Amino acid sequence: MNQILVKQVHLVWIFSIINIGLGFVIPGFDVYAKSISHVALESPVFAFIHRTADIVIGASMILFAMGIQAISPNRFSASMLSALLLGISMISAGIWTLESPLHLLYNLSIFMIVVPITFALEFKNTIKSLAFENLSVTVTLLHVLMFWAIYAGFIPSEYNGLVQRAWAIPTMGWFGVAAYMLSSRRTSANNAMHATSA
Repeated sequence: MNQILVKQVHLVWIFSIINIGLGFVIPGFDVYAKSISHVALESPVFAFIHRTADIVIGASMILFAMGIQAISPNRFSASMLSALLLGISMISAGIWTLESPLHLLYNLSIFMIVVPITFALEFKNTIKSLAFENLSVTVTLLHVLMFWAIYAGFIPSEYNGLVQRAWAIPTMGWFGVAAYMLSSRRTSANNAMHATSA
């Protein structure tokens, strides 16, 4: 069951592809300037698809959080908490639009910064991959730089949507890599244990 909770997080990057690409098929929609969340303000069909995708992404992150808490070597999982809060923020983005302060629950999405690094540290002895650790650190640094650039006003408004869509690729893609690494290493460890006991 825990393996299923971990593996299902592949839904995050799958549904993110829908959200990233949706703006490109909306007539007259400026994907360069308008963020992904602006799609929720478009015609009902596109808005429904976008908001449903946000809710699925958020729910998948929450299930992932439950899975990693169950298999975490720590009694309390920091990566579980950060993934849970990020998932809640994504669900809120699907329920409330940009016009509401409840969209992303007052910037609760900032917890995306710590998800990769806490996960890599927590499962360091399970995954045992320097490449994955480096990827997680790089994604964390990317998040810090992007939030800094946004709040400092360094991103030109006419390219805000394009930058956000490019940023979403490593953000959501990381979940797929994390699920693959954790599942494959745990499977290998279980197989080795069964082989030794046999």
